[in-house]
Amino acid sequence: MTSQAAFGPPFFPIVAALLAGCATERAYDGPPLPAGESATVRADPFVSAGLPVQLRIRSVDGREVGLSASKVELPPGRRVLLVDCRVAESGSVRRFTVEAELDPGRRYRLAAEATARNCEAVRLIDD
Repeated sequence: MTSQAAFGPPFFPIVAALLAGCATERAYDGPPLPAGESATVRADPFVSAGLPVQLRIRSVDGREVGLSASKVELPPGRRVLLVDCRVAESGSVRRFTVEAELDPGRRYRLAAEATARNCEAVRLIDD
């Protein structure tokens, strides 16, 4: 068996999906905040219920987030995130609203609770 067979065509779409959306977007107007004064929220692909799940931040406080962004930098305070959750196995996509109080200098990540068919919930946790 060659290495190409071990990492054949099914491998490449998975890698591409994991690498898509690697950028950080500053999701506020005005000058950049000094180090330690902003909060960061990330939405990385992960596995839930043994299946790949993809999260995508659609907007923050009504402001659209670019397709390439997997992380957003935000000022601290109460924020409303609109998040899409996709279960790869079924192709099911559900949209969730996540409301959270963000502290300066903190890092957070979105986590999904999913079954083989559907995302059941998305929550924000400390990173």
